[in-house]
Amino acid sequence: MIDRQTYLRLQDLIRREGRSFLQYAGESFPWTTAPQAETVTKLQQLVHEECDEAAGLARHLAKNHLAPPYLGAYPSYFTSYNFLALDKLLPLLVVHQRHGVDALQLDVAAFSGETRHQVEQMLTMKKRHLDELEKLVAAPVA
Repeated sequence: MIDRQTYLRLQDLIRREGRSFLQYAGESFPWTTAPQAETVTKLQQLVHEECDEAAGLARHLAKNHLAPPYLGAYPSYFTSYNFLALDKLLPLLVVHQRHGVDALQLDVAAFSGETRHQVEQMLTMKKRHLDELEKLVAAPVA
């Protein structure tokens, strides 16, 4: 059973993850060149994995007979990054991913049981994605 405080925090977490900068970047089509196709494919993979994890938390709510949150719009300041070149976008994604990891680390402590386990899985994934994004930033630009 999920108590009200846990439910509200989970809603915030799902909303934050569902409207993250990485999710936005996946929908905003960064400016790329043909040699960067592999990097874009990797980026799309990260986007889909994070979307799937957030959906898993929403399913966890539904399993407990609780409605998932309405995600709403992306933060309006994200629109400043439309059509940004991939080499400029990647460092920003790293910064945002670090903030996401920090926020999830705080969230983990607030949960228990199955909910905590699922949030820990998301945290592990986000840390792995942070490492992958950092490697993409460090890779030579094509």
